[in-house]
Formats: sequence, C-alpha cells, structure tokens
Amino acid sequence: MGYRYHCDEHFHFQKDYQSVLAFSFKEYHIPPHYHDFYEINIVLGGRGVHQIETARIPVSRGDVFVIPPATVHSYDNTEHLEVYHIILKNDFIRKNSEEATRVPGFTQLMEIEPYLRKSSPEHFFLHLTPIQIAEVERESVFLEEAGPFGSEELTSLRNHSAWKLIYYLSCLLNEQTKGKGNSSEKYTSQILDTLEYIHQSFSGKITVEGLAERVYLSRSTFIRSFFAVCGCAPMQYVNSYRSKRARELLESSSMSKTEIAHLCGFYDLSHMKRLLEKHNKPL
Repeated sequence: MGYRYHCDEHFHFQKDYQSVLAFSFKEYHIPPHYHDFYEINIVLGGRGVHQIETARIPVSRGDVFVIPPATVHSYDNTEHLEVYHIILKNDFIRKNSEEATRVPGFTQLMEIEPYLRKSSPEHFFLHLTPIQIAEVERESVFLEEAGPFGSEELTSLRNHSAWKLIYYLSCLLNEQTKGKGNSSEKYTSQILDTLEYIHQSFSGKITVEGLAERVYLSRSTFIRSFFAVCGCAPMQYVNSYRSKRARELLESSSMSKTEIAHLCGFYDLSHMKRLLEKHNKPL
C-alpha cells in the first residue's frame, strides 16, 4: 500500500522563522500518511481509532500521541473527533535535545512511547485529566500563529512556550508511568528504565547481561520481560535505535560515515552498513 507524504497539513511551515505551529482539527478523519516533522496530537473530544503503523488504538478525550518523523499514522472510524495538533520541525527538537533529555519523561514521550505504541500490547501513552487538558489549552494559545507570539520578532517567546508545554507533558507522562500499577508485566518499570538507558548510552558497549544486571534481573527474566513490553529482543531494539540515530546523522551531520558508525556504537562502518540495509536504509 502506498502512503501519502504530508497530508492535509501541508500548508504549515510556509515562513522561514516558523519552527512550531499549533491548530485544532474538528471532525478529524485522515487516511494513513507520514511526514518529516514531529507531531503531538491531543484528543480534545469525540472518538475514533488512532493507527500507528499496524497498531490500532481507540481514542478518547485526554489521550496524547507523539508522532515521530517518517511514521505512518491515521485516524478512522471517527465521530466528532477533535484533535489539537502541535507540529515541530526536526531541527527544533534536535538543537535542544541535550537539555531536553534531562527532563524526566521527555525521552519516553518523544521516542520510547511511540515505539511501544506500535509494538507493545500495553498502552503507555499519556492520558490527561480534565484539569490538565484545561492547562494545556491555556498554554497552547501561545503556540498559534494568531496568538500573542505569532509574529517573527516574537519567535523566541513562541519557542519557549513550546518547550514549556513539551516539558509539562513529559513530566506528566513520567508521573503517570510511575503510578502504573495495572500492567500485566511484573517488571514493566525495569524495562522502561532500561529503554531510557539505551537511548542515553547507545554509543557505548551494551550487552544483554549488562542490561539485566543493571535492573537486578536474571538474564532469562530480563529477556522475557523485555519481549513482553517491547515485542522484540533487547539487542534487536538496541540495533534498531542505533540505526535510527545513524540515519539522522547521515542526513544532518557533516561527520564522516566512519565517525557516525563509532558514535552510534557500531563496531565499524561495515557493521553500520549491514544494519542500515537491514532496516531499509542503505549507505
């Protein structure tokens, strides 16, 4: 099946100074598509089914979904569905990533949860309470082109407002995950902690034994628990994430391919080439 690139949101980012935009779609329904920016979806009302890759999730008011670049997603079977969109250029996220990753829940919100949403039987996405929805709605006006910070000279204030809201959602997800007591997998918290560690330490040496020891689980229990949460083996996840980061650097960095291979934790250039080809991204 062929998927549309961009979609009905094609009109945005028409001005060079825009890195963040926000707007609401009412009676929302859209076929499978993808794009080259980050998108945060906040369900404000109605109902429908959110699809990310092959996973299908019924949605309701308060659900929050992050859509990373190049990720096929859609909404169907909708009824009066209203979805608030916050769209963020890749550079906007990349340039602030060093600070952002220090915020509790940021890596989980932007990278880990979207992966788990399309591969895990558990639901780890953020769900806002009515009070939290009201807070998001108050803050989101500062991101809109027609809002108080919509002009070019106030771009820095709009960007600051975007990070404030992203960090707020990150911290809410972090707190929600800590309080997740109804998971069918006993060691979910240890696996989520492991994923955070992988995303922060992917450039170094990572072994299954080391990951298991770090969260005080036996090797067999760790592998079983990891697969139950993530739908794949630990090193499969590690290699997939390393490949993702390598692709990003190949597209945005002036570093040599050999430097990128070492930075992303591959043995050498040929090792990176094999993994990228496996994930449909040849050098």
